[in-house]
Amino acid sequence: MTRIVRIILVLTVISAVGWLGWRSVRGGYLSKRADLQQQIVSITGDVDRYRAAVREHTRIQDELRHYVDRTLGADLETVDHQLRSRLNRIGEVLGLEALSVGTGRTRQLASPARSQFSRRQSELRDELDFVEVEAWISGQGDFDQALRLVGGVAAEPWLKRLGQVRLQPKDNGQRFAITVRLVTLFLPGRSPSGTLDGPGANPVSLEGYEQLAARNPFHVPSPPPPGPPPAQAAVARARPSFPFGKWFLTGVASGPGDIEVWLLNRESGESRRLAVGDALENMMLTAARGDAAEFRLGETRFRVVVGRPLSDRVPVAE
Repeated sequence: MTRIVRIILVLTVISAVGWLGWRSVRGGYLSKRADLQQQIVSITGDVDRYRAAVREHTRIQDELRHYVDRTLGADLETVDHQLRSRLNRIGEVLGLEALSVGTGRTRQLASPARSQFSRRQSELRDELDFVEVEAWISGQGDFDQALRLVGGVAAEPWLKRLGQVRLQPKDNGQRFAITVRLVTLFLPGRSPSGTLDGPGANPVSLEGYEQLAARNPFHVPSPPPPGPPPAQAAVARARPSFPFGKWFLTGVASGPGDIEVWLLNRESGESRRLAVGDALENMMLTAARGDAAEFRLGETRFRVVVGRPLSDRVPVAE
């Protein structure tokens, strides 16, 4: 056997031994180490997700407590009593006549997340989220009292949703029958941690509505004194003109983005509401501010003041 052959044999043996050793190390120590590292990554991810879930749960509980603290109680009897008492107190503070307060039907709402729970989690599936309670308050008073009633109910600190406000003017807008319908809610078994402000604790402000309350668009002013009789006109065979003189401008209302004027035909009792761009016959509303509205009739622009007929026009320069 030559020297070269012996060297080759030695190298082959060394390679075989190294390869067998590497397999043993990889199959024993390195593979177990890789498994442990993978388990560490998985467990670390589970811990991070758990910590995030704990933080989110705390945030949700704090937010839920904020809503619970704005309810009137934890059961129907307590909420019904508190609701009637508070609404009745608001009506008494405002001095409404023929005051009447009541509660209506209740509605139990199940969790919209019930589909996320299995049948074995029946307690969570069937748990009620909250219960809605309907209520109403009605009475009689002047226009200022009617506005303050709506504002007073809306300003109450407990949770509510105003569903309907109904005004029935009487005596040419001097008196009103008013009804406000609303819905509140409570979470069964969860009591508020504190006591809400009592009704009337904060006087209702009519800031921004003073002109509306003072003008009262439901009141039709007395007609102006008659002027001299017009000259006798020839009988025209053409289509009779529209009776603008019988239509009176009774009010101008300006909101956050809307302008609306109210018109009344004193002879027929018919009423109309116009927004900018709407028209009565061929007279189109173009603008309104304060106690006057601007119209366009053909190529002519003019202004009409609240309480005057549409035939009483003041020209407006282009």
